[in-house]
Amino acid sequence: MNAITPIIMPKWGLEMSEGTISNWHVAEGQTLTRGMEIVDIETAKIVNTLESDLEGTVRRLVAPVGQTLPVGALIAIVADAGVPDAEIDRFIRGDAPAAEPAEAPAPNPAPAPAMTDAGTGPAPASVSDPDLEHRNETASATPMARRIANRNGVDLSLVTGTGRNGRISQEDVEAFIAARPAAAAPMASPAASPAASPVAGGPDIAAGNRAVHATSHAIRLANRLGIDLTRLAGTGRNGRVNVQDVERVAGESGLTVTPGPAATPPAGPAARKLAADLGVSLSGVTPTGPKGHATKEDVRNAAAPAPVPDPTVTGGDLVPHSAMRRTIATALTAAKRDVPHFYLTADILMDDLLTLRAQLNAMAGQKISVNDFIVRASALALSDVPDVNVQYTDAGMRRFTQANIAIAVAIEGGLVTPVLHDAGGRPLRAIAAEAASLAARARDRRLTASDLSGGTFAISNLGMFGIRDFQAIIAPPQAAILAVGATRRDAQEGPDGGVRFRSVLSVTLSCDHRAIDGAVGARFLAALRQHLEQPLGLLS
Repeated sequence: MNAITPIIMPKWGLEMSEGTISNWHVAEGQTLTRGMEIVDIETAKIVNTLESDLEGTVRRLVAPVGQTLPVGALIAIVADAGVPDAEIDRFIRGDAPAAEPAEAPAPNPAPAPAMTDAGTGPAPASVSDPDLEHRNETASATPMARRIANRNGVDLSLVTGTGRNGRISQEDVEAFIAARPAAAAPMASPAASPAASPVAGGPDIAAGNRAVHATSHAIRLANRLGIDLTRLAGTGRNGRVNVQDVERVAGESGLTVTPGPAATPPAGPAARKLAADLGVSLSGVTPTGPKGHATKEDVRNAAAPAPVPDPTVTGGDLVPHSAMRRTIATALTAAKRDVPHFYLTADILMDDLLTLRAQLNAMAGQKISVNDFIVRASALALSDVPDVNVQYTDAGMRRFTQANIAIAVAIEGGLVTPVLHDAGGRPLRAIAAEAASLAARARDRRLTASDLSGGTFAISNLGMFGIRDFQAIIAPPQAAILAVGATRRDAQEGPDGGVRFRSVLSVTLSCDHRAIDGAVGARFLAALRQHLEQPLGLLS
C-alpha cells in the first residue's frame, strides 16, 4: 500500500452524481482490514455501505456525517503510521501529492522549461522508469492521462481520479503535476533571472498579453498587475496560462493581488443542467467540489432565495432536506414542467377478481394482493398494446419487448420505485413473492442500484389509504404511470334492469403526450380492464 491512500466518494450506478455521508463505521486511528465496512453512503434512493479493499490505518475522516459530496470527492485518508500529520494536511489541501511521490529527476538547466506532449507545463528531464510505466498500466486512467504521467514521472496510484467510477483523466494528472513541490517541476524564478522576469511595466504589455494562450481572467489580472504573459509558462490544458499561474508569479514578485471580477467556476454536466433548469448563473455559484468545480448542491444553494423573516409566523422547527427529498423535488419539478402530461381514467369491475383472490389465498403459498394482480395484468396489457411500453428520447422512440414494472413504495422520508423485471414472463405467485421482497428491502434501505433501474412502466397504488382516484406524475424516462385507487361498492343496473352493488376500481393512466397519443392510452386501459375482469387468464 502507498504511504497515503485516499478514499473517495464511490459511483454506484450511472445516475449517481453525489452521495451523503450517513454513518461512519470506523474511527481515526483504527486499523482497516479487507472487507471491513467503512461508511454508509446515502444516494438519491438507497443507502449502501462502502467496504474496504485495502489494509492500513485510518488517519483522517475528511467528510463529516450529513455532508453531501460529488462522486470522486475525498472522504477519508488511509496512511502508514509513520506519515506525519502535516504531510496528510498538505495532501488534503492538494499542496503535495503524497508522502511517497515518484522520484523527481534533476532540474533542466535550460532557461525555458520543456513541455509535455499535451502542453501541460514544465516537464522533468527525460523520464524512463519501466517499473513506473508498468504500475501505471494497471491504473484506471485515460490513455492520454497515462501517457502524460509516464513522461512526467507521475505514479498514477497517487492521483485521485475525478472521472466516471474514479477514472483518472488528463486534467487530474495536470493538476497533480501543477501541485508538486518546486523541486519536482522547476521553473525559472523572476528573482533569479531578472532579464526573463515576467513582471514589467509598459504600455505594450496589454497588447502582447492578448496574443498569449491564456484565459480571459488571467489576461485581465496580468494587465492589472503589469505581468508579461509572453514570459510565463502556463500549467493549464495545452499550456494555457490560468489565473493561478498569474497569482503565483505575483506572489513571487511581492505583488498584491486585489480581488477581480468573479470567474465562472467549472462544473460537470449535471450541475450545468440543474443551473439551466433553475435559471442560475454559474458565475454566481460558490464551488465546493474537487478542483474548484461547482456541484449540484452548490447550484441549489445559489438558487435558494434568501430567507425573509415573516413576523406572522412563530415557532416550528426547520428540518434540513435529505438527499432523497432533494432528489424527489428536483426530478418531479422537472418532470411536471418538461413532460406534457394527459390523463385517462377508467372504472373496472373487480368482483370476479376478488373472489378468485380469496380462493387462491385460502390455499397454501405466497399470499397475493390486489396490486399483484394489477402488476400482472399491466404487463400483459403492455404486451397487447406495445406502443405504451416506450420511452421518448431526442434521437427517437425507444421501444421495449419486456415489461419491467416499477412499483412505488412509500418509505420514511419519501418513496422509491423498485423494479419488477419481466413481469409479463412471471407467474402470479412469483410476482407476489418478488413484490413483497422488494417492498421489504425498500423499507430496510437494502435496495441495490439494479433493483431501481430498468423500469419501463410504473404503478402507484394508494388504494390501501382509501384514496378513490388520483393523478400520478410520470418519472422520466418512462412514458406512463398507472395510478390505482381503492375498490369501492357502487350501485349499478344489472342485465335484468334491476340494481345491484358491484366492486369497482378506478385507475388513471398518466401519459407522456410526446410518446403516447390518447387513442393508444385508451386501448391500453381497455386491455387492462379485460385482463382484470377476466382474472382466470392471469393465472396462465
